[in-house]
Amino acid sequence: MDVKKLEKFFGYKPFIDQDPQIILDKIIQKAKKYLPEDQIPLIQKAYAYAAEKHKWQVRLSWELYIVHPLRATIFLMEIKPDLETIQTCILHDVMEDCDVPEREIEKEFGAEVAELCEWMVKVSKIKYKGEDRHLETLKKTFLAMARDLRVIFVKLADRIHNIQTLYYHPNPSKRQKIAQETMKIYVPIARRLWLYHYQLYLENGSFKVLEEDAFNGIFAYLKKYFGEWEKYTERGIKMLTGMLQKEWIENFEVKWRIKSPYRVFEKLQNRYKTTDISTVMDLLAYRVIINTVSDCYMVLWVIHKYYTPLIKKIKDYIAVPKFNGYQSIHTTVLGMFRFPTEIQIRTYGMEDVAEYWVAAHFAYTEHNTPVRVSQQQSDWIKKLQDIVANYKTLDDKEQFKKDLNIEILEKHMFLYTPQWDVIELPIWSTVLDFAFAVHSNIGLSFKNAIVNGNIKPISYIPETWDVIKINTFKNKFSANKHWLEFLHTAGAKNNMTKFLKGQQKEQLVTQALHELNKYLKMFGLPLLYSSGDKISKQYSKEEIEKKLIAILDKKETYLQLIKFVYPKEIAAKKENEYTWPKIVGKDLKDLKETLWVLVDGDSLINYYFCHDCKPKLWEKIIARTWRDGIRIHNVSCRGIKAITFDKLLEAHWLGEEGNVYNVWIELKISSKPWNLIGMMKILTELHIPVLQVTMRNIDDGMSLVAFETEFSNPGKIAFLLNSLKKYDDSLKVVKKKIS
Repeated sequence: MDVKKLEKFFGYKPFIDQDPQIILDKIIQKAKKYLPEDQIPLIQKAYAYAAEKHKWQVRLSWELYIVHPLRATIFLMEIKPDLETIQTCILHDVMEDCDVPEREIEKEFGAEVAELCEWMVKVSKIKYKGEDRHLETLKKTFLAMARDLRVIFVKLADRIHNIQTLYYHPNPSKRQKIAQETMKIYVPIARRLWLYHYQLYLENGSFKVLEEDAFNGIFAYLKKYFGEWEKYTERGIKMLTGMLQKEWIENFEVKWRIKSPYRVFEKLQNRYKTTDISTVMDLLAYRVIINTVSDCYMVLWVIHKYYTPLIKKIKDYIAVPKFNGYQSIHTTVLGMFRFPTEIQIRTYGMEDVAEYWVAAHFAYTEHNTPVRVSQQQSDWIKKLQDIVANYKTLDDKEQFKKDLNIEILEKHMFLYTPQWDVIELPIWSTVLDFAFAVHSNIGLSFKNAIVNGNIKPISYIPETWDVIKINTFKNKFSANKHWLEFLHTAGAKNNMTKFLKGQQKEQLVTQALHELNKYLKMFGLPLLYSSGDKISKQYSKEEIEKKLIAILDKKETYLQLIKFVYPKEIAAKKENEYTWPKIVGKDLKDLKETLWVLVDGDSLINYYFCHDCKPKLWEKIIARTWRDGIRIHNVSCRGIKAITFDKLLEAHWLGEEGNVYNVWIELKISSKPWNLIGMMKILTELHIPVLQVTMRNIDDGMSLVAFETEFSNPGKIAFLLNSLKKYDDSLKVVKKKIS
């Protein structure tokens, strides 16, 4: 970076008592070099609209607020953005700061600009709160949120001007916080997208705030030795130009750069472990840019003919590109000056990628040199480059937007707490996973989830950018074993497993104590800790707890414990006196005292029997949640035919094994040839057995798919249907039957 250019950046003077139209004219001058003439008035329209909306607003530097988006746009113009990106940059604060609705932006400037502005509002909510453990998620969120990468370009340009004017913020701690956030989030994003110039502005601006003494010392050194162009910089250009012309090299350009203060500081800290700037050998570097790859190697030969190369410093990134597609030849030579000098050699196409990388693919390039892409780049960058490579030939901008609407991480989604903290989860995660990600106790005491203001069940699969509030039971863990079916993250499953295995020992022992009393009552024996109880006389409280835990672990049974303490009483009774048929003739009202139903594996849940179907003992039953509690039905009851599956719970009689329900569902889906295959894949991933499946085409490009399966937990059916609807949003349930 040019020392004088950097000095100008930090010597920013507020634009006061001047017409902002002056800045707009600079933007238009740059735009006229590559945009069609009929698009220029649309830039002026965006300016007029933004100036009107911001007219009563002033920044801390006492500039009119409109100066900020215009200055940000000046930085944006370095990557030659399209019209919509320029308009978005000028308008990027009107929705958030001026309460302008998205529909108004769409009416004035079109849906594309309105959508970009809306994403700018969302991106602005990402904040670094000083916890480095969240950094990677924040960076991923930033990238994934800007589904159209033009949002990132605008946001980086916006941050550059904020850093440039940070000096005018009156609060020193706030300046430090903004600079730290820039270093932690925005600089890595610029580096990842290889936006080299943006990265230099951001990291040096932040460095000046965070380490002012170190910055001033390095900058003073660079200014002393390289501030005067003629001494080294311009002299080196003349030397290289004359030498190459003498060897009949044509159509080339020679540039120079000084290592930026932050890069010098970084090298001193990480590599040399010293503060002596003179130890850094590549403070000054030159770049020769030429037309073809073969010309690059010719230039290398000429340079080595005149100057002595340091063999270990020769790096050929043309033959072996860096992982991000960067290509160039680097050589360090002796003889130009009293210190070693680095020279980089590349084509014009390579220069575009090196300077702006991803952004270079969007720009209206002045050179038609093909850019070779490294095979070692990551998959998402390859996909992005394929999309932008076709951009210049695509007439359908909607198709371009659709193609570019990629997730940086296709296997993750990003969700918000009501406080706008970001939670990153794998796709297919439920709101229960989200609750555990916030805190394990929140997950264990889950009551319901409010997603974007709407109440959702435990099985609901949210989407990226949803705002989720978790309601919990106070002083009560509501978790049960079936919740494991709605969990996809390892951490949540581990917490749930620990809970189920005895993390809440007191709760489990209390449950076992109730079960023991039921058996004692069945045999007409005194209840535990009541008058005449022999168990509490024979065992201490701690020993009883151990016995109950052993029963829960299936190492012992309630009947064994009772027989050991009451051998005579049990022997004196006939076994068939206590069998279930003895009480079959009683009314349901009377049975409630002696007859127990387990709902979702829990015998302590309050319930009542359906008055329509009046389930009889040993009939196959199922539970349904109502506003007034839980009702027990037999599976053929008409009361469960028209309800959603997420209202159903497994239920069975005490003494029986848990029920397995046979479910038949008929769905209406679009007739895409791969739809059935995709649905079967989802069933396989969710470990759901398919007993049979049929498919037939009907009118309007739709098909009917019927399949039969088995569930021990009917609530999982709702989870399956939600998963299938995510795959095909046209899906509708036509018929269903459970038995």
